[in-house]
Amino acid sequence: MRKRNISIFSIVCLSLCAALVLTSCGKKGNPMPIAVVKAGVIADLKAEVKDAVVFLSFTPPQQIEPKKKGDEQTVKVASFKVYKGCGSCLGDLQPFKTIVVDEKKGYTIAGGRLYFYDDDVMDGNDYAYRVYPVTVKGTMGEASNAAVIQWKQPPGPPGPVKVEESDSRVELKWTKQEGYLYNVYRYDNDGRYPVLPLNPRPIPTPLYMDGGLTNGLTYVYEVRQVRERDPGVEGEGVKASATPKDKTPPTVPMLVKAEKKGNTIVITWEVNKEPDLGGYNVYRIMGSKSVKVNTSPVKENKYTDAQAPDYRFIAYHVTAVDTAGNESGPSQEAIIMLKE
Repeated sequence: MRKRNISIFSIVCLSLCAALVLTSCGKKGNPMPIAVVKAGVIADLKAEVKDAVVFLSFTPPQQIEPKKKGDEQTVKVASFKVYKGCGSCLGDLQPFKTIVVDEKKGYTIAGGRLYFYDDDVMDGNDYAYRVYPVTVKGTMGEASNAAVIQWKQPPGPPGPVKVEESDSRVELKWTKQEGYLYNVYRYDNDGRYPVLPLNPRPIPTPLYMDGGLTNGLTYVYEVRQVRERDPGVEGEGVKASATPKDKTPPTVPMLVKAEKKGNTIVITWEVNKEPDLGGYNVYRIMGSKSVKVNTSPVKENKYTDAQAPDYRFIAYHVTAVDTAGNESGPSQEAIIMLKE
């Protein structure tokens, strides 16, 4: 009986093995690997004192877009978890804040870096920070480098800032204080907070000229002080707004001529080439007096004076005006004799 049982068992085993071999004759697919999602490594976290708070910044990891719909290897960062602690306890940092990318608040991006700040600091203390990227699936990436900073009381704001507005540029002036340098910031037209100064390095003079601006558009500036001996510590700023204005008149019209035609006098001149030209003004000169004869700027390079008085000699000159109201100097006079 024992031998028979063993034989039956053997036959059953052989049958199962044969069935497995037969069912595996088709094409076999590659095994699905377990995806290890990495959100990228932040290796350039930096802490600095700007505008009297600790500003932290780093280069965000690149988003890896899916090659096809449903690609499991896609990496997309949804947020950044920030940890904070004392400078000597890097192994015991605690959650400080979470930056959610899609919320578009609590941070700004400038020069390819993401900036946020910490104003909960005390003078003389050392602080350390790390940042972890987190994917849309909730997977936390590797820790960034540690950014360590000692909080030093920053300098106070500079004195009042005065502005001088001119054509396409603004000049800022303030009072110089010994031992300090300055950074000048300009807010974007959408009001976004500026984290990068206009000047590439702190300037020693209490004067800054900003050019290439759009006339009629209001710009907001902020001037902040930094210590000469410690230019990495920047204090709170003073704001000033300015609106550059077009103060450059057109060129003087050329080749002005006056001709008598019947009972009228026709004045002509060469066309000005300025793109912001608004028109021309025509002046009738009698003796020492000049009177503008047109009520609104003349759009063509021609004017007919039908109200000329009965004088023996009359002269005319022409000016050009732009859309901002700037008027050129007078052209050369064109004299005409009305009576022999």
